[in-house]
Parts: sequence; structure tokens; C-alpha cells
Amino acid sequence: MKLSILIKAFNEETMISNCLEAAVAEALKYGGEVILVDSLSTDMTVEIARRYPIRIVQFVHKADCGCASAVQLGYQYAHGEYLYILDGDMELQYGFLSLALNYLESNPDVAGVAGKLLDTSIKTRGDKRRALRAAGLQEITEVLDLGGGGLYRRKAIESIGYLAHRWLPACEEAELGVRLRASGWRLIRLPEVAVLHTGHSENDMQMLCRLWRSRRMHAYGMYLRTAFGRPWWWLSVGQVWYVFAALSLHAVAIMLTIIGAIYTEITNPIFVLAVAELFVWFGVAVVLTVKKKSISGALFSVLEWHCYALALVLGFMTSVSSPMIPINGKELNKPKILQ
Repeated sequence: MKLSILIKAFNEETMISNCLEAAVAEALKYGGEVILVDSLSTDMTVEIARRYPIRIVQFVHKADCGCASAVQLGYQYAHGEYLYILDGDMELQYGFLSLALNYLESNPDVAGVAGKLLDTSIKTRGDKRRALRAAGLQEITEVLDLGGGGLYRRKAIESIGYLAHRWLPACEEAELGVRLRASGWRLIRLPEVAVLHTGHSENDMQMLCRLWRSRRMHAYGMYLRTAFGRPWWWLSVGQVWYVFAALSLHAVAIMLTIIGAIYTEITNPIFVLAVAELFVWFGVAVVLTVKKKSISGALFSVLEWHCYALALVLGFMTSVSSPMIPINGKELNKPKILQ
């Protein structure tokens, strides 16, 4: 089989029809398969999905559900020579798979290909960052990872053991990217639109709370823990450098405290540290206010940095099991090859 499209979904009843219609239409061209991996949805997602000629796979245990584990569970059932990863709130765009397949077949050292992800609405800072990246992509570019989904060569995945680290609440595409690159594979992003994305209807604060509650923030620390001592350790650190922002600035404050204690007659280190912290973060707030032209935006950034810093530490302290442990799943219908 040439192609498997793996779709991860949880309570996507409003979007799953658009997602599946586009995926089935594209898979039909290659006699491929569409596998919906359902994380035990409580809405009509599965009932709607049953209307389409696809395979539906579910987790057996709720504790196993997650973004990365959904990808890996789909991989356990997939037969395709190439694997496309898609979210249930995404709509694959006509013709992109043909471009991606042609590129992979013409470049045997490339493990995966993605394109532009376009959000259907821009509501949060994350949406804005993705929109800017998409607008800036004007030529074929080698990238660190294929965030937002992409088409992978099965041969490349088999060479590194597994598709997605099943225990990570997030960062699975970043983790996959460094493992592939450490093994000599390349990842490419094409300047064509690959998918339309309809994300959560939320503001920045709601997004921050959701990421904390779901432990997706903690995934950065867990990701670094899994990479520690591996050949891709420094690649991993380079990928997530931005989550170190608050920790780095606190380190600057501590250095200023040490210098102040050495070169002044102040004997109260707590007072010196408080002054240093005030100096550092006041400067950061001023710079961010000028850059963002918004005091509230600057203060939110400071809050966000601290949330990620705390989550980074907590995540790094979390024990992570082997990603090679198989996931218990069940198939809800018979396999169907589109032809």
C-alpha cells in the first residue's frame, strides 16, 4: 500500500466531516487507507466517521490517550509506504499530497515533507505566529521538524524505531524531528498550502490555562528528559530554547546579586536579589511594551514565560516510560482500501 493517512481526533464532531471528506478524496487517488484514531470521544465523532470508507481505531484505556500516543497507535495499524499525519480539525488541501509524494520519491535522503498550515481564524498569539511563519515561507526550506503534520517515509520511521513518543503530551513532532535529523535524514517544508486548520475558540489566557491543565506545557521538560544523554540532546535544546527565557533572566538576576554582594557593602543578600529581580524584569517589561506596543501584551508575555519555566522544571522531573511499549487499541470496523 502506498499511502496511509493517520487522523487523530477527540470530540471533533463539528469538523470531522470536512477532514474525512478531504482525506478520503486524496487517499482514493493512491489506493490508500484513512485511519481515524479516536481518543475515546464522548460526542458524535465516531458515529459521523462510520459514514466514510475508513478504518476507525480506538484506545482501550483512557490513560493511554494523547496527541503523541494517537499518532503512534495509528502507526501500529498502518500499512502505507508513506504516512500522512493529520488532526481532526484540519482539512487536507487538494493536490498537496501529490507534490509531497513526488518530492519524497525524488529525494531519497528526505524523511518527511510538509507545507503551509493556514488557520481559518486568528485569535491567539500562537495563531499569529503560525500565520507569520506561513506568510514568510516562499521557497522550499529545510526545517527542524514538521509541526502541524506532514508526510513521512515509512523507511525513515522504521530506521529510528517508532513514529511518535507515546508518553509525551505534546512536542511529539519536535521529538520525531531531532531523532530523524540525528540519524542523517532531512525534513522539508514546501511553500504550498497543505492544510486548513480550525483551532480552539479561545483567547490567550484561556489557551494558557488549557495548555497547563492538559500538561502540554510540561511536555517540554519531559521531552528534554527523554533526550538527555542521547545524540540529539543539543538539537532538542536548540528546538525549545524559548522556554528557557524566564529561567535565563532569573539567572541574570542571581548573577547581579552575586556581583552586588561582592562589590557593595550591603550584607542582606535577599534585599540585593529583590533589587536585581526588579531591575531585570522592569527592563524586560519596558522592552516588551515597546516591541508589542501594549503593556498588557508585555505583562502576558512575562506570565507566559514563567508558566513555561515552571512547567519545564516539573516536566523534567517526571519519569517517562519507554516509547517502544505497544499501545492497546481496538479496531471498530474492518480495514478498507480505497480504490
